[in-house]
Amino acid sequence: MKYLWNKIIHFFIFGSLYLNIEIIVRAYNKSLVGWNGIIKYSFAGWTSLWMFPIAGFLACIIGNLNNNKKIINLKLYQQVIISGIIVTICEFILGIILNIICKFNIWNYSNDKFNILGQICLQNTIYWFLLSIFVIWLDDVITYHIYNINKPDSLFIYIKKLFTLK
Repeated sequence: MKYLWNKIIHFFIFGSLYLNIEIIVRAYNKSLVGWNGIIKYSFAGWTSLWMFPIAGFLACIIGNLNNNKKIINLKLYQQVIISGIIVTICEFILGIILNIICKFNIWNYSNDKFNILGQICLQNTIYWFLLSIFVIWLDDVITYHIYNINKPDSLFIYIKKLFTLK
């Protein structure tokens, strides 16, 4: 039951966090400029509520990489690679379901270079790899604060481990 409660908390934290990150990034990139009179410095962003369960679910999977006996001994860069691949595959599958089949049009990378069916693209795949280091670290931080065990290093140390291939 403790484990389930932990994952429920992770699900809600990461789902909420991702919605905010997406809104901030889209506002910074001025993705709504020109729509309905929105101007360059309005910093208006948007997201879809579908991203909440998707991000929460994926973050729980990535966080579980530390709990899996086969994976826990992997180096951090290996966990990041696995995480990036998982997110990219899920984004592709969910893109086909939500965007192509259900026609929700949540995201469309058709104008980006190196895209596949407009559902995934190389640029975002790289972002998923980079974002996964933050998810792995924050998952460890949240778990530490819930159970007061295995205090994680700082995010800086995690990034340093990543680039020193430890």
